[in-house]
Amino acid sequence: MAAIPKVAIACQGGGSHAAFAAGVLDRLLSGEFVNRFELVALSGTSGGAMCSALAWCGLLLGGPPDARRRLAAFWKDLEARDGPDIVVNAVGTWYARLPVNAEISPYLYPPIAEERLRELLAKHLPFASLPADPQLRAKPTLLVGATDVRSGDRVIFPGDRLDQDQLVASAAVPPLYRAVAADGRMCWDGLFSSNPPVREFTDFALDSRPDEIWVVQINPQYRRELPESMNEIIDRRNELSGNLALGQELYFTTRVNELLAADASLEKRYKPIKVRVVEMHLDAKDYPGPLDYASKLDRNPALIHALMRKGRERAEWFFDARSDWPREGTAPHRSVYATTPAAMSAKA
Repeated sequence: MAAIPKVAIACQGGGSHAAFAAGVLDRLLSGEFVNRFELVALSGTSGGAMCSALAWCGLLLGGPPDARRRLAAFWKDLEARDGPDIVVNAVGTWYARLPVNAEISPYLYPPIAEERLRELLAKHLPFASLPADPQLRAKPTLLVGATDVRSGDRVIFPGDRLDQDQLVASAAVPPLYRAVAADGRMCWDGLFSSNPPVREFTDFALDSRPDEIWVVQINPQYRRELPESMNEIIDRRNELSGNLALGQELYFTTRVNELLAADASLEKRYKPIKVRVVEMHLDAKDYPGPLDYASKLDRNPALIHALMRKGRERAEWFFDARSDWPREGTAPHRSVYATTPAAMSAKA
C-alpha cells in the first residue's frame, strides 16, 4: 500500500474571492479526503492567509471538524446580511465599478475595514487560546505573507509566533487599508511580494518536507479578451500583480527539482516536490455578476456561497491530473523568448 503524501497547501489572496479557498479547504478537511494526505503545512496571503490561519487554528484546537467550522463561521459573518451593511456593500461595489473614481488616502478616514477584520478574527481565531509552545503551534506549520512598505522586503510570519497584527498586515491592501505595524515593520498586503509563500517549503526539515505542494490560485492567468476600458485594465493589472509573485514562487520550486535531477549530491539537502495547482473559476450559471476587481470587495452572500461551492467542487482535482502543473491556464513555469538568445543558440 502506497504511503499517503505529505502535503503543503498554499492559498492565494484575492479579497472576497478567497472564499473559493475556504471551500477547497472545507472539502479537503472533510471525512471524504482528510485521510488521503498528511497536511504538514499551510501558507497564505491576504484572504488566503485568513483561510489558512483559520484552518490551522481549528486543527490545533479541535481537529478537522473545528477547522471547517471556523472557516464556515468566519465567511458567514463576513457576508453583508443586515440592512445598513447591505447598502454599504452595494454602494461600495457600485463606486468601485464607476468608469472614473478617485482613490482616497486611507489616512483621511477611520480604518473601518481593518477594525471589522480584527473583530472577526477575535471571534473566530482566538490567539490567546492557542498553545504557547512554539513546537505545538508548528503542527501543521503556518506561513503568512506580507510586504514591508518601506524596505520592499518580502516578509514571512510563521505560525509559531503569529499574532493578530501580523495576520491583519497580510491583508492590508492599499488604499482600503493603512499600513499595519507588525513585528517592528510597517506592512502592506503580501500580494506585492509573496502571494502566497511557497519557496520556504523546500527548506523544511527532511522528515517534514512536503512531497507535494497544492496551490489554490485565485487570480486567472489567462484572459481571452484584451482589456480596453479603464475598469478592465484595472482588473487585469490586479490579476497580473497577484500572479507575478506566485509565478516566482513556483519557479523556485521547479528550479530545485531541475537541479536535483542534474546533481544527485543535492539529495542530502533537498528532495523533488510535486506541484499541483487548482484555479478558481465561476461560469455565468454559477453567479450572474462579473468577477472583476470590484467583486473582490463584494460581500454579497450569493457571491461568497457560489465561490465556496465551486471550491468544494474543485478540491477533488488535487487528487488527479486535473491539478498537474505546469499546464495551460495556470502560473507559467518559464519565460517566453521572442527569439532564441544568442547564448542559447551558440550552446545548442
